[in-house]
Amino acid sequence: MHQMTEKHFILATAGHVDHGKSALVKALTGTDPDRLPEEKARQITIDLGFAELNVAGPDEQRFHIGIVDVPGHEDFVRNMIAGVGSIDLALLVVAADDGWMPQTEEHVQILTYLGVDRAVIALTKSDLGGSKTVARQIRDRLRNSPLAKAQIIATSVRNGEGIEALKSTLGSEFAAVHPPRDYGKPRLFIDRVFSLRGIGTVVTGTLIGGQLRREQKIVVQPGNLHTRIRSIQSHGRDSEVAEPGMRTAISCPSRKITATSSRKSRRAAAEKRFVSVSSSWNNADCGENQAL
Repeated sequence: MHQMTEKHFILATAGHVDHGKSALVKALTGTDPDRLPEEKARQITIDLGFAELNVAGPDEQRFHIGIVDVPGHEDFVRNMIAGVGSIDLALLVVAADDGWMPQTEEHVQILTYLGVDRAVIALTKSDLGGSKTVARQIRDRLRNSPLAKAQIIATSVRNGEGIEALKSTLGSEFAAVHPPRDYGKPRLFIDRVFSLRGIGTVVTGTLIGGQLRREQKIVVQPGNLHTRIRSIQSHGRDSEVAEPGMRTAISCPSRKITATSSRKSRRAAAEKRFVSVSSSWNNADCGENQAL
């Protein structure tokens, strides 16, 4: 029997504040992406959150999905941009009780500017009514957008409506997406930098273009900082190799990579968009992923 290879993709949420993006991620994965005390206290997403999901596609295909949950509040749009820079599919969330809102529009514009042309739309809070009206509103708003034909799935985290249908739809969508290619030129677009006692400096991001291996020599740009990979993790699991399309965390012995210990410094790091590449590249090969 032919064994299908698991394919790796990245999904990011998008949508207005308080439309239920994080709650939907938790319903899909069992993981609460809001991890900061301030997020718990204010009940809104401030920084990027992360989760993983395994879904089945047609013909026994299996997809491992790294999910990036982004903030919807207008004050944290820079963090949102940092989270959607290297994704394969967007999960646009619109609440049935609110409908299309200002940050919905802004997030769709950002996705368009960044070239994201595939999405699934989750119509959340469908238990509150108004789903059909809001679905028509969404179609009208997206009619001239690259996302005009995106499927709309009515969901409710309160009663579980649409959660399995959403998983199935995601599987079908990812089956039509070309998996990230290995060009032998790995690039890790970094969205977080922090330090752990006994581990060293850790950088995380979405890997594209090639594999990264433990003990591999790398260059962090901008700054032309040469270092090596001490260890690799993906969603908390140790690995010898990171594949294109994986959410990847690498630890490095260098202390010159600034740790982002506060939200202000995390925003600054996101704006700089450091890129980690194989040391076999020269500086001309490595460009910054510019923020808007």
